[in-house]
Amino acid sequence: MREIDRRVIAVALGAMTWASAASAQDSVAVSPRPDSSAKHSDASCPLTPSQLTAVRAGVGAAFVGANAYLYHYFKKAWWSGERAPHFFFHADWDQDFRDQDKFGHLLGGYHLARFGHASLRAACVGQKKSIIWSAAYAAAFQLQIEIFDGQFKKYGFSYADMIANTTGQTFAVIQELHPSLRAIKPTFSYHETRALKAGTGGELRPSIDYAGQTYWFSADMNRLLPESAARYWPSFIRLSAGHSVTDWIDAQTGQSHRGKRKIVLSLDFDPEKLPGSAPWWRSVKHTLSYYHFPAPALELTPTLKASPWYR
Repeated sequence: MREIDRRVIAVALGAMTWASAASAQDSVAVSPRPDSSAKHSDASCPLTPSQLTAVRAGVGAAFVGANAYLYHYFKKAWWSGERAPHFFFHADWDQDFRDQDKFGHLLGGYHLARFGHASLRAACVGQKKSIIWSAAYAAAFQLQIEIFDGQFKKYGFSYADMIANTTGQTFAVIQELHPSLRAIKPTFSYHETRALKAGTGGELRPSIDYAGQTYWFSADMNRLLPESAARYWPSFIRLSAGHSVTDWIDAQTGQSHRGKRKIVLSLDFDPEKLPGSAPWWRSVKHTLSYYHFPAPALELTPTLKASPWYR
């Protein structure tokens, strides 16, 4: 998959919000529910039988509805071009935008698995089953896109995309199995590039405006540093490493050219450390924690320079 339309991003953000509301599972203030893979007892599932039926029906409808919407949209927007004479594979590593799209695939796989797990747990499905089925759902969700891509000349089935998809899904699963790894959080930031603002990039839109996107791995240093050092680190500040690319679309001509990788180190405000513990507020904080807000940064490549306000 080469791009993600803003409407698909909106679906992903909705999924993030629902997953946060369902469990806020990455919050250090929340303890995981006791596991019961086979059947939940009344003690482990707070829902009445009628509530449980309604929640499970809603979760099932959300899964099916999201998939149906995705297929309907992609069929019109992407899969309406010229078909390939046969199914084919495309190894699209290191193109002009320097694999920036792969980080988007990773983030998508991560949130699909996270969303699926939180939804199933909200429906009182056991922890082990939730992990297995959410990973299967995320894998099938992204695999089908590549299968359809493989039938059209413009795209092709990208095993590179599948590797990125699987990496994101696997990271979400590993975090469930090893909660200490939740100290590392994939986050995202975006600003419009000059080419997009000028409208010279042809089909360029936020989804493929790669030079304006930065994908981060944000670390809660209070949970990673030794106790003797952690007390000196502000609890609401995270340390993030990011990947982006320099302008790969010329703002004047709209022509694409080979960008350069940008590796960035930055401080990162952690909304989850804001005061307040009401369930709705915890959900808001948890959802916001997946966005990297503008902050001072040090760009390591392609040239070493400090940025007082990196977006």
